[in-house]
Amino acid sequence: MEMASLLQRIEASWVSLDELTAELSRPQLTTAGPDGWSVKDHLAHLAAWNLSLVALLEGRDRDAALGVWEVPAAEVDVVNGLLHRRYLDLVLDEVEALQVGSRQMVREALAGLNDQDLARPYNSFQPDHPLPNGGEPVLGWITGNTDDHVEEHIGYIRELIGAARGSA
Repeated sequence: MEMASLLQRIEASWVSLDELTAELSRPQLTTAGPDGWSVKDHLAHLAAWNLSLVALLEGRDRDAALGVWEVPAAEVDVVNGLLHRRYLDLVLDEVEALQVGSRQMVREALAGLNDQDLARPYNSFQPDHPLPNGGEPVLGWITGNTDDHVEEHIGYIRELIGAARGSA
């Protein structure tokens, strides 16, 4: 994949998410569903993983970027639970600011890369925190933390909205 194509995919996913959430009222954004997650929580979650991606690309400690020193970022389900609890008390405006800021940080981190960098292994970006599967191209982590991740959460948000409409 070329950088230009990657950037278009990422921006398109963010536009899709923004269009979906722009239609929602404040109660729809902040009311938790049966699993305890609100739309606001999904947005905070995505922003947190954006920060992790920036740390990855900048060679910084991803666990520190996530603020989850208790467990490594590789233990995704545990980390997600910790992140959910950490961001639960943020108000909607704070989450929206976190979204905007984290996206800008992703843009800036990606601006420093070229097409060849996308094929570099994860471990070349994280030599102090290598992963067993870190020989794979970093592109997978980039898409996994941006457009693929956003599309996954768009699905969760649509389910949440549908469940709320069904119970109203």
